[in-house]
Amino acid sequence: MKLFISTDMEGVMGVSSWTEMEPGQKGRECSQSVLRELSWVIDELKQSGINSQIEEILVCDSHSRGENVPFGLFEDERVKLIKGYPRPFYMMHGLDSSYSLALLIGYHAKAGSEKGVMDHTYASSCIYNIRINNNTVGEAEVNAYLAGVSDVPIGLISGDDILEKEMQAFFNPNIPFVRTKEGSGRFAAKMYSPSLIEKEYRKQVRLMLDSYKNLQCKKLEGKIELEIDMITSVMTDALAIVPGIERLNGRTVKYVSDDYRNIYRMIITAAMIGSKFVDYK
Repeated sequence: MKLFISTDMEGVMGVSSWTEMEPGQKGRECSQSVLRELSWVIDELKQSGINSQIEEILVCDSHSRGENVPFGLFEDERVKLIKGYPRPFYMMHGLDSSYSLALLIGYHAKAGSEKGVMDHTYASSCIYNIRINNNTVGEAEVNAYLAGVSDVPIGLISGDDILEKEMQAFFNPNIPFVRTKEGSGRFAAKMYSPSLIEKEYRKQVRLMLDSYKNLQCKKLEGKIELEIDMITSVMTDALAIVPGIERLNGRTVKYVSDDYRNIYRMIITAAMIGSKFVDYK
């Protein structure tokens, strides 16, 4: 049995702004929060009845450039780490059909979510909104569909209460979820005690292991339509040059494929290209 863990930062405990994630003491404190949450998940897995069946736990450092999870701190040779940027499948890089479950740790609400802490979808500097088959999606939904390509279900998610509501609507009300804080605004939240969060992680990991065989994959079949709203029209000017892209208006592009992996990579392409034109004048 192999487990995949994708880690973001906005949804981890104690964090309310990107300023706290910048290099220096504050950034190191945020990294320690990610590490603590990962350690609770991994320790609970090791204490479970399936520990002897676990061959690998692959951690995919997926915030910004993927340089947030300290290397070599888990004293278990089964734990492996993907870090660095760019990479073809970014937040889910390394996941394939050999894995039994995917976990999304430290995630956040989709762009435009009221009171969602640091709400955005893939690139806050250049992407205003993303729709797949006319449904507005966030990073958790986008990544869940990519996991579905490999028939891997999402077993557990963590983040704020706004994300929790979105995930209950997207998956089902019983999806194992660890609420790390309550959003009060884009850069404000009610924070929970680490001891409370640890208890919830351990509880939800056990719940995941009890129910994972019944979890359903999120899959998209047939023609898939992607629409991306960029923040400025110059970003769309640049993105519209990409073959296969159709420009719908000043800020919106459309891309169609029957292979969701292409849809995912086009989202990454939009983020990469758009970010180059944030300060373009």
